[in-house]
Amino acid sequence: MKMNHPKKSLFLMATAVLVIGFSSCSKNNDAQVDRDPELTQATVEAEAEAELMYDDVFNNVMGADQQVAIGGTGVFQSANSDQPGPLQSTCFTLTLTKTGDGFPITVTVDFGTQGCLGRDGRTRKGKFSTVYTGHMILPGSKATTTFTNYYVNGVKVEGTHTLENKSTANQWAFETRVIDGKLSRENGNQINWNRVRTFNMISGSGTPYVPTDDVFAITSNGSGTVTIGDKTGTWTSTTTKPLEKAFSCRWISAGTQEIQRLNGRKASLDFGNGECDNKATITVNGVSREITLK
Repeated sequence: MKMNHPKKSLFLMATAVLVIGFSSCSKNNDAQVDRDPELTQATVEAEAEAELMYDDVFNNVMGADQQVAIGGTGVFQSANSDQPGPLQSTCFTLTLTKTGDGFPITVTVDFGTQGCLGRDGRTRKGKFSTVYTGHMILPGSKATTTFTNYYVNGVKVEGTHTLENKSTANQWAFETRVIDGKLSRENGNQINWNRVRTFNMISGSGTPYVPTDDVFAITSNGSGTVTIGDKTGTWTSTTTKPLEKAFSCRWISAGTQEIQRLNGRKASLDFGNGECDNKATITVNGVSREITLK
């Protein structure tokens, strides 16, 4: 699979990218009838968009200054010839504030109000701040991120993101939580999302300050609500096959999430077989279609 670059919003994918045919049960089994298949599709796409937006936060928290994290990921990544945009650190400012001589340390990244194009092809505005209780390679350290008028490609990002090092002597592991996450658009469409994720490192633990060889297996569960116009869909999600995420790839490259819409059909979101690309497959009632992640 090839590295691709972000395009338009997942909110538009229901009409612009794919059409899924859904079959329904008989009228004698109304509980199984999906009365709004497009809304079921929209909940799956909303789950995928929320995963991408807040995974970006994880990359940025871990990519900050080496005084607090491993450096070199997310918006702090080094220049790569296969990624668009200007060199990093030219259109945002980083402020590091210490309390005394040690922790906690607050890192604030300000992208300004005009829009800052990153090498990942995303345009960011506003700022986010992360409070680190300790260096993120140390078990027990926690980083809490909040947002101030923060936008990614025109989507306002809100809520609280926490990252905690839960490693043991035998396993590098991290837990992230999205608390009251909210993604909003100017047209009123929005996603509300809560999620807990566990990252277990499966490659790269021998080089803690070199993120490019890090690969994680991820399990998660969450719930969300998507509002599109006058329609609202609510869903829950669980990992049925661990997701795979490499720091060298901005996409989740493998694994499967199961999404259950309230009063709708169950669906799956398959991120592929390990290749780094922006493709995933939605399956509902045995019917599968490929989507493009934005």
